[in-house]
Amino acid sequence: MDDLINPYNELNVEITENDVLTILTKYGLPPKIYNFDLYKRAFVHESYLKKSNKNIVPKPTNCVELKSKSNERLEFLGDGVLELITKYYLYRRFYKEEPEFMTTKKIEIVKNESIGSIAKEIGLHKWLLLSKRAEDENIRLCKRRLGCLFEAFIGAIFLDFNKIQINDDDKWFKNIFICGPGFQMSQIFIENIFSSHINWTDIIMNDTNYKNLLQVKIQKEFKITPLYKIIQQDKEIGFKMGVYLSIGNNTDSVTITDINNIEDIYNLINNNSGNLMLFLGQGINKIKKKAEQQACFNALEKLKGIL
Repeated sequence: MDDLINPYNELNVEITENDVLTILTKYGLPPKIYNFDLYKRAFVHESYLKKSNKNIVPKPTNCVELKSKSNERLEFLGDGVLELITKYYLYRRFYKEEPEFMTTKKIEIVKNESIGSIAKEIGLHKWLLLSKRAEDENIRLCKRRLGCLFEAFIGAIFLDFNKIQINDDDKWFKNIFICGPGFQMSQIFIENIFSSHINWTDIIMNDTNYKNLLQVKIQKEFKITPLYKIIQQDKEIGFKMGVYLSIGNNTDSVTITDINNIEDIYNLINNNSGNLMLFLGQGINKIKKKAEQQACFNALEKLKGIL
């Protein structure tokens, strides 16, 4: 017999209808819930599910029941809703800006760390249902995971408010639209969140998406995108990522050299018959995407005044 598994976590607190109503009304939505189960599911982490193929200890009296469904499907849906609403918001707010500017700001706003911080400010983390092991791993305060929770909550709002009854004399919602007004209600909620929790001065003045900044510079000069390669990967350091200027067909022979001006790069290309694999920078992090960002930051420092 397999060893008994104990996923139960006495720190879990299940969200109540009153908790949901408090959040909804704080950010501009009516005090009405149509399907409370959607909101409860939004807080179920995958670690707190029933598993028929596992031997699980009996539930302690002070713990929440294990659940049959996680919030992953709601997260998938909420991610798309958040993306579109954010783009439309930026399109209206920055009506004179180019798509490049708006894309950069959109990425900064909807990245998991950003929306995870918002989720914590709202207090959503208090009701996240986690296994004991996930709790010990500090998942409850992990901004990346809280970003997923925020998206799941948006997914629940979208589905729930599709049930709302509205005056629809022309029967658009009944006969033409595939969904109800859940998108519009999600839009109200999200835009009020943006007004309350985003420092727009920082968003406008600062750009920390180094990967995007480097890509724009490389594309403008060389009409290609940077190449990313794993230099090293292990449990201790995580990922050591390298970023390269890759031109032509030769991607095996890496050139590592100091660059003083743009002519140095073109001379390297010409001296190698139009082929070049130029090392620009490296970054190390447990998370691959963050290692890439660090590599791009170092590359931008190297290319400062050149591109």
